[in-house]
Amino acid sequence: MKQVETLNSPVWLQRFQYITNPVGYWKSAYQTHSDAFWAKGIDFGSPLLVFYTPEAAQQIIENRDKHLSTTTFESELKAIFGESSFFTLEGTRHLKARKLLIPMLHGKHIQSYGQLICDLVNDVLESLPSNRPFSVFDVAQDISMQVMINLLFGSYQEERYQEIKHLMFEMVNLFASNIAGIPLFFRFLQRDLGAMSPWKKFLKQRQQMKEIIYGEIADRRAHPDQNRTDILTLLMSVSDEQGNTLTDDELMGQVLSLLFTGNESTAASMSWLWYNVYRDAEIKTKLLAELNSLELSSDPLNIVRLPYLSAVCNETLRMYPVTMFVIPRMVKSVTEIMGYQVDPGTLITVGTYVIHHREDIYPEANVFKPERFLDRNFSPYQFLPFGGGLRGCIGGEIALYLLKLAVAIAVSRHSLKLVNQRPINPQRRNTILTPTGLKMIKHIA
Repeated sequence: MKQVETLNSPVWLQRFQYITNPVGYWKSAYQTHSDAFWAKGIDFGSPLLVFYTPEAAQQIIENRDKHLSTTTFESELKAIFGESSFFTLEGTRHLKARKLLIPMLHGKHIQSYGQLICDLVNDVLESLPSNRPFSVFDVAQDISMQVMINLLFGSYQEERYQEIKHLMFEMVNLFASNIAGIPLFFRFLQRDLGAMSPWKKFLKQRQQMKEIIYGEIADRRAHPDQNRTDILTLLMSVSDEQGNTLTDDELMGQVLSLLFTGNESTAASMSWLWYNVYRDAEIKTKLLAELNSLELSSDPLNIVRLPYLSAVCNETLRMYPVTMFVIPRMVKSVTEIMGYQVDPGTLITVGTYVIHHREDIYPEANVFKPERFLDRNFSPYQFLPFGGGLRGCIGGEIALYLLKLAVAIAVSRHSLKLVNQRPINPQRRNTILTPTGLKMIKHIA
C-alpha cells in the first residue's frame, strides 16, 4: 500500500505560502508528488489529504462505497454563513436545502433572466467614463452583485438592496488582503479582539446584513405578493412533504450563501475572461465574428449556445477554476483511493487547480487555448470548475450563463482595451484567484 507524503518545508512555511502564493503551493505539491499529498498548509482542524487525478476525483465525488461524508468540520464557511446554509448543513438537511434551491438556479427559471442580465451588463459598461482606466475586478464585482440581488429580491434600485450591496462589498473586501484575511485561515484569530480588529468589523457587518434581510423577510410575510418571481419569494413559498416551510433562519442561510457565492467567484471568472479575450486579438476577432453571425436582437439563449463563446468561457474556468479544491469529505471507515490507504477521521479533497493544469490531460496547460474545448470532450472529473457531486457549486449554471452574456455584451457593444499587455499572475483574494491590478479603458469613437 502506498504512503501519502507531504512537502518537506515546515508547516508554518507551507501555511504562509498557501496564504500568500497558492498557485506556487499547488505547483510545488504536484512537482514533488504526482498523485496526492498531505496539504499541511491548509488548516481545517484535521489533516487534509489532496488527490489530483481524475480517477481519484471520480471515486471521491461519486462515493459509491459510502465511506465518505461531507463533513461538519469547522471552517470559515460556518463563520460566514451560519449553521443553516446549504454550505454547512449535513445529511438530509443538506439534501433538502439543495433540492429546494436547484430548480431556482437552473433551467428555464434562470434562462428567463437572460435579457435582464444583458441589460444590467450593458448599463454598467455604459456608465463607465470614457478614456479613464477602471479596475476590471471592481466592475465585474458590480455586475455580478447587481445580477444576484435582482435574482434574489426582484429589484436592485431600492435603498434596502443598495445597503445590502454596500455591506457585501465591505465584508468581502475586509478579508481580501493577505493581512486582514488571515482570520479566515487561523481559527484562533476568529474572535473579538477590539473595535478595530478585522473579525470584530466582520461580525458587526454580518449582523447589519442579517437585520436587513430579516426585515425583508418580515415585510414579505406581512404583505405577500403572489406575482413576485424572485428567488426569496420562491424560497418562502415552497414546503416539504409534511407541509413545513423554511424558517427565517433557514431563509437567511440560503440568502447569505447565494449572495457570497454569486459575487466574488463570478467576478473573478469574469475578470479572467475579459483579460484573456482582450489580450489576444485573434481570440477577440473569432468571438466577435461568431457573435455577429446572430441577429442583433437575438434571444440570449442563442448567444449562450455559441460554440466558440462556450469554449472561451470553459478555457477560462479551466485555467482559473472557481475553487482551487472541492469542499473536503471526511473518511468514515478505512478506504483505499488510488492505492493509498486512508484512515477514518482523515479529510480528503480533490485538487481542482492541479487537475486543470495536468499536462497529461491539457497539453500546454499554461497556454490559453479555447480550441481544446472544441476538439475534445472532457469528463466531469477532468474538467470540474464548479466541483462535483452533492457539494458541487449550486450556482454554477447561472454563473456560466452570466459569464457568457457579459463577455458577449462587452465585445459586441463596447470598445474596451487593456491598459497594458503585461502578463497578470493569479493572486489569492479570500478563497479565489483574481487578476490583481488588471485595468481596462473604454474608448469612444
